[in-house]
Amino acid sequence: MKTRLALACVALCLLSACGIKGPLETAPPMWGPDRAAYEAEQAKEAEEAKAKKAAEEAEKAGNSAPSTAPQ
Repeated sequence: MKTRLALACVALCLLSACGIKGPLETAPPMWGPDRAAYEAEQAKEAEEAKAKKAAEEAEKAGNSAPSTAPQ
């Protein structure tokens, strides 16, 4: 009996180390009007990220042009 209790305590200690570190985030809604609002927000954020990435790439391409100024 003591062996089982000791093994259970060891198992609990080992399992307590598994998991997400830091704060947990709330899961997205699964149905209803909140789900539609969440999906719309995610699509908007994806478009903004895509536009930001395109702007950064355009700026990078503009800055990588060879300079014609004499040195």
